[in-house]
Amino acid sequence: MQDLRLAVRNLRLRPAFSAIVILTLTLGIGANTAVFTVLNAVVLAPLPYAHPEEVVVLNEQTPEIPLLSATRQNYEAWRDRAQSFTGMAAVRPTGMTLTGAGEPERVQVKMISATVLPLLGVSIADGRGFGDADDRPGAEGVALVAAGFAARRFPGVRPLGRSLQLDNVSYTVVGVLPDGFELFQPADIYVPFGPWAATLPDDPGWHPGILPVARLKPGVSLQQARVEMDGIARQLEAERRDSNTNVRVIVSRAQDQLVQNVRPALLALSAAVILVMLIACANVANLLLARAVGRQREIAVRLALGGSRSRIVRQLVLESIVLSSVGGAAGLLLAWWGVTFLTLSGAIGAALPRAHRVGVAWPVAFFALGLSLVTGLAFGLFPAVQSTRVNVRGFLHEDGRGASSSRRHRGMRAALVVAEVALALVLLVGAGLLLRSFSALTHVSPGFNEADLLVVNLPMSPLTYPDNLARTTSVERIVARVQALPRVRSAAMTTMVPMAGAGATIHFNRVAHPPKGPEDYVMAGFRAVTPGYLSALGVPLRRGRMLAATDDERAPRVVVVNESMARQFFPDRDPLGQWIQLGTEASEDFPKMEIVGIVGDMKQSFETGAKAEMFVPYSQYPDPILASLYLNTALVVRTDGDPSALTASVRAAVREVDPGQPLVNVRTMEMAVAGSVAQRRLETILLVVFAGVAAALAIVGVYGMMAYNVSQRIPEIGVRMAIGASPGRVVAMVVWQGARLTLVGICLGLGASAFAGAAVQHLLFQVHGIDPATFIVAPVMLATASVLASYIPALRAARISPSQALNR
Repeated sequence: MQDLRLAVRNLRLRPAFSAIVILTLTLGIGANTAVFTVLNAVVLAPLPYAHPEEVVVLNEQTPEIPLLSATRQNYEAWRDRAQSFTGMAAVRPTGMTLTGAGEPERVQVKMISATVLPLLGVSIADGRGFGDADDRPGAEGVALVAAGFAARRFPGVRPLGRSLQLDNVSYTVVGVLPDGFELFQPADIYVPFGPWAATLPDDPGWHPGILPVARLKPGVSLQQARVEMDGIARQLEAERRDSNTNVRVIVSRAQDQLVQNVRPALLALSAAVILVMLIACANVANLLLARAVGRQREIAVRLALGGSRSRIVRQLVLESIVLSSVGGAAGLLLAWWGVTFLTLSGAIGAALPRAHRVGVAWPVAFFALGLSLVTGLAFGLFPAVQSTRVNVRGFLHEDGRGASSSRRHRGMRAALVVAEVALALVLLVGAGLLLRSFSALTHVSPGFNEADLLVVNLPMSPLTYPDNLARTTSVERIVARVQALPRVRSAAMTTMVPMAGAGATIHFNRVAHPPKGPEDYVMAGFRAVTPGYLSALGVPLRRGRMLAATDDERAPRVVVVNESMARQFFPDRDPLGQWIQLGTEASEDFPKMEIVGIVGDMKQSFETGAKAEMFVPYSQYPDPILASLYLNTALVVRTDGDPSALTASVRAAVREVDPGQPLVNVRTMEMAVAGSVAQRRLETILLVVFAGVAAALAIVGVYGMMAYNVSQRIPEIGVRMAIGASPGRVVAMVVWQGARLTLVGICLGLGASAFAGAAVQHLLFQVHGIDPATFIVAPVMLATASVLASYIPALRAARISPSQALNR
């Protein structure tokens, strides 16, 4: 306690020094704590299940598509044959329209097998779970509700026994899930999987969005399960060549699959903030070494009076820990503010899974505390030990200058500055690469004109619209009503708008090239659109014609394909006039369609190339197998002026046609395009901010080093000027000293940056990890800033009067 009081008193006596150190540590610890906050919530926090490390999910994989949901037939075969799991159950996320109280609301629903919750070790908070009787075809509709949904929908009352109208079907609430429970992603309502699965068509090639969940048996490793599932996949391939050729199974831990898309970016950001922390520690250690020179006489006196070196080291380290603790507390506040800002702005939610869990929790506070203590030891121990290595006799003499000690300290401080510059350059290069990548990403043409477009999702449930006539009639009336609104240039419907995900991909066959076997099966994206959709988006017609209003259910079936589909599947002949048919082979379930037009490619994602897509008339939409795609129906409206200003008018027009139709995710197409690169934008902004902080700390380090050197060399500078050295020569001498350190740091940093560029290559788009422009601009920027930082103390040195300098 005596040492602690002394440490606090010493720091209060040097407020400027303490403030600079605390500010430096606040930036370093705050950046690390902020990233750890996100990393903890998204990657590290276990899923809310019993023994979550045993929970796995299974997906199909083909050479064309690396990740697919399971077919019903394959899921059932896996469940019945696999021996590596204690059980397997099905989950299917979807959306349903909730009606009966106020405005229709689109809610997130998960269809689950009755065995899912017992398999995961989750207990019902109130009521009961699903039983076998609930999970059978024809069972009465029952539902489980999330705790948050129950509090919002039934405030102040117990929800058990309450009725919910989902897609015009009544469900009775039988249980409430525990607070915080989520099945991979949040959902409002859970309904039994079995009754819905019984309505699926008996097509072994159809992927209706089933996600099998399983738990590894005790003693069974993930690799053993993968080997077994690969064997089962090969068995099914031999038994069902038509549907299972080249189909394999991916077995992944549930948590790994949930975060697989964001893990590389978060790890890259973690590496960046660690570099920031190292630079901050080097900066503070530099400051402490500089202060140690001023305290050498004090330490020499204490040693001469019998003080032990260990006691002095302990007291100096305690001062460092006090500084780091204050910096850690301030860093925790900075992290809380930054994460709160990103959360409220929607930046985290748009870019990360489990974003609703991101917040400063106890693990984060303990992380900040631990980082503060480790940092205090890291930057405080070495300067403290060096401070006690003084020539006691020399410093107790009046003429003792400690020249050798100062020379040693200068070497150490120079090495720290070089390290700071090198680390800062690595971050600057990384930020430059991501900036170049993001710029290239946003300059890619999406293949359509996103300006002045309003997009509204209108999920049309097959339960609400049970047949083609009811659905098509409603769609035509909505399009006509919206088309008639003032300032609307055109309106149309589609089953999937661009920049909203991959959408449906379906097998088809070319009538002129019938497949000889499963190895000849081909797939393309499938979109059902109303006439005018492609024109409303501004997609260019390359050849042939667009879909027309006359292409209705009575007219011959037609289809428009994009350029990628034309090149890929008709390389040796003119696609116009060719006939295709949905399905792997000829079937009476689907009519043949004639290709009447070829349009330009539209991107579903900036990061992927255009893929083969076909567009069929909505009124000719073949529904026996594609009914689930109705849920993706969206309205696009081309406007004169700001499209968001027409939101209320469009909403009212849709309500006139169908008062129970929910309008979901109303946005402009420009917002949709921006949202498709939200993750890239967030990681780029954060890395640029961290690189800026690192560069600023490095420049401060250069400035501090030069200012210290000038203060130590004032007598020498006085002598130089007295014998004729000009102010310009003094400035050049000091600046060159700083530039020399910077150049050494840049050379080391360029080598490290080459390795860093290779490590982040997978995060880059159309930019090489060793990009010449970035590797030239970043060092020049850092060198220029460092030279300017050296120029300020150099200018101060040139203004010193020789007489004043010689009298010091």
